[in-house]
Amino acid sequence: MSAPAATSPFVLAKTFVFRRYITVRHRLSHMRESARHLREARRRRRQERHDERMRSFYSWCEACRGLGSIF
Repeated sequence: MSAPAATSPFVLAKTFVFRRYITVRHRLSHMRESARHLREARRRRRQERHDERMRSFYSWCEACRGLGSIF
């Protein structure tokens, strides 16, 4: 039988740091996900405003109304 390996005095400190790192990484991933959803929602609202402007612009005459229907 071999002698048990010597344990480092830093094992508890390494465990503490690693667990905090995992927690922080997990929280940051949620923040990034939230930021991505906010950007997508902002982009959809901006596109909707643009489409509404194009619909109102092309609705001023009967000939152009067909172009407005594509928005």
